[in-house]
Amino acid sequence: MKFQYYLIFVLFIIFSMTACSPAVQETETSEPPTEASVEEATAAPTSEPAATPASDQEEATATPAATPPPAEEQAVQVQALTNLNLRSGPGTNYGVAGALAENAELTVIGRNEDSSWLYVETDKGDEVWLTGDPTLVTFEQALVSNLPVVEAPPLAYNASDPMVDKVLNQIPLVVHHDRNISCASHSGLNKLLPEVEEGNVMGPHAGDFVYENNNVLFKLSDGSIVLIRENPVDRFEGGAEYLPLDKALQLFESGDIVWTGDFGQPGRGVLGCDLSTP
Repeated sequence: MKFQYYLIFVLFIIFSMTACSPAVQETETSEPPTEASVEEATAAPTSEPAATPASDQEEATATPAATPPPAEEQAVQVQALTNLNLRSGPGTNYGVAGALAENAELTVIGRNEDSSWLYVETDKGDEVWLTGDPTLVTFEQALVSNLPVVEAPPLAYNASDPMVDKVLNQIPLVVHHDRNISCASHSGLNKLLPEVEEGNVMGPHAGDFVYENNNVLFKLSDGSIVLIRENPVDRFEGGAEYLPLDKALQLFESGDIVWTGDFGQPGRGVLGCDLSTP
């Protein structure tokens, strides 16, 4: 009997140990990883790029500074040293287009080939020409030399016309003073002698310039050469007291003004004025 009880007890112990064994094994065996833990484990070895410091990011994403606009070119100024005429072209054979008072300034926007005439802009926005003679105006030569060369406008007359060429470049001229006569030019209006002054009245050394059966003369007025009647009471068409040089040369070109003299004639007797006189 005791043996039976003992055997039952042993079997019970064995059965109990067998029944408890899976539980112990279960506690020792780790649970399979969850989806979240797998993601964490997978993500852990992967190294992320180091975060860019805020200041570096700002520098990397900052908009480039705008390029400053180019500095405006310095305006070139010319100042008159005396009262001067503005003209429609680069030369005294162009008509007067205005005046510039002594010490007044204008902006230079161009020039002719040798800068002897300057293309200027007036306060009203008109674009005209002014002499570049350094004895009459002052300006920065270096700045002007960088300005564009402007083509001269066509003249109002044909400079190659034989009669026009004689008036401008060939006919000896004299000044009519109150009591005497002096030489004004050995060869036309383009080569007046330095002795010719403001207000002087000039005519041919030999013969006369005749328009509508009356004599006409040239006069230096406000720096320009104009055509006047010999009789101060007479007027031109429309009551004009004088005609600008370009209009006068048109009349020579058309034959409305004629020269009654010739080269080599004794004329008004001013020795040495007509260089072709023996």
